Amino acid sequence: MDEKKTSEQVQNLSEQFVELFVANLLTKNHVDIQETKKRVTEEQRAQLKTTVEKLKAQVEEFLETNTVKKTTESDENVVGQAVNPLREAFIERKRKRENKKMS
Repeated sequence: MDEKKTSEQVQNLSEQFVELFVANLLTKNHVDIQETKKRVTEEQRAQLKTTVEKLKAQVEEFLETNTVKKTTESDENVVGQAVNPLREAFIERKRKRENKKMS
């Protein structure tokens, strides 16, 4: 559930970023958005839509692999952690107590 919510937030954020970037680019180059929309053909719109869908898919795939990679790395860190001498002493003490109880 959290991953889905996070994914939606990332998607919304990326959409806002793209809109801001495009608006800034068009404003910087003195492009009239309404006039440009009128000149775009249906074929060009379809191509833009396809490109955007491909980019979305790539971003989602990247985010998924990145999340899996982070999870794997964190699991490896837990398994490969150096043993803390104090922790080891507590574990050994607990084992001795359990062995005395069983005896």
